[in-house]
Amino acid sequence: MFKSRSKSFLGIDIGNYSIKIIEIEKKGNSIELNNYGESFSETPFGPFQKKSFSFSNEEVAERIKTTCQEAEIKTKKVNFAIPDFYTFFTSIDLPLMGKTELPQAIEYEIRPHVPLPISEVTLDWNVIEGTVGKTPLKILVAAVSNDIVEQYKEIAKLSGLTPELLEPEVFSLARLLRKESEKETVGLVEIGIKSTTCTIVEKGLVKTSHSFSVGGNELTEALTRSLNINYNEGERIKREKGLTESPNREALLPLVDSIIEEIKKVFRNYYSEKGREVERVVLAGGSIAMPGLKDYLSEKTKKKMEIIDPFAEIVYPDILKQELKKRGPFYAISLGVALKGFEK
Repeated sequence: MFKSRSKSFLGIDIGNYSIKIIEIEKKGNSIELNNYGESFSETPFGPFQKKSFSFSNEEVAERIKTTCQEAEIKTKKVNFAIPDFYTFFTSIDLPLMGKTELPQAIEYEIRPHVPLPISEVTLDWNVIEGTVGKTPLKILVAAVSNDIVEQYKEIAKLSGLTPELLEPEVFSLARLLRKESEKETVGLVEIGIKSTTCTIVEKGLVKTSHSFSVGGNELTEALTRSLNINYNEGERIKREKGLTESPNREALLPLVDSIIEEIKKVFRNYYSEKGREVERVVLAGGSIAMPGLKDYLSEKTKKKMEIIDPFAEIVYPDILKQELKKRGPFYAISLGVALKGFEK
């Protein structure tokens, strides 16, 4: 979908409860934050389904238009990040081949691994090992239903925006870790609303990624059942108290422990396959600020944990420093996909 070069881009992350928008501009060798905005709902827009949004494209587009107007966002070229639970990942091995042969070979090899006919999906991929035209290759492939792709295009059109590209959100997040992953093997754990994704990043490349269906929504629902409260109250307690108080901790730990076991499994499998240990872990997603969570994850995995700092390399006014320190991680995906626009 990439069309043209531009000095500014929008990155949009459509979630279950919020739509986050970032506008960035390239000035010389620097990338500057122009504007950002969010449309937030106390209740879900509607539950996401595997093949489509359950709420209307018109509702999402209206929220995007309103947010852009309120934030005085002028850029029209937009990149969208696609949630990982819409995306099927797998890796394939290919022999030595040239750049022109690569797309057809990937389509052929991926057919047995994708749960839909190849004509019904859009593919995105990264070369994670080898060099095109010089050595055999290992390719990480992401497949997304064409229905989802068309919905994003329709949302852009209704919003008065020009869609430049769509990208699985794991690639958007990994883009923010390039400096860290140049020297280390980094684990990226994103705890989203519907799922958690554990990814290994080396030298700026996603090496492997695994999603499982435990996320912030299930954590909140565990609190509502255990404490006999409504969803909004459960969400408030999760964000304000987290694992720091006994009743909440007892309700949340079974699910948190299941997340930890999946993370450990991804790390073990990678070590078994590649012989390299994950040296540190970067946390992303809406639930990572839950009090006590980072320390508990570090204790159980025996890994150094840190919360993603997406604006570390972005120029912005000093007056925004405290706000972006607090809210920055929530904009990581939208910033990461916006940055994609400046890649050659």
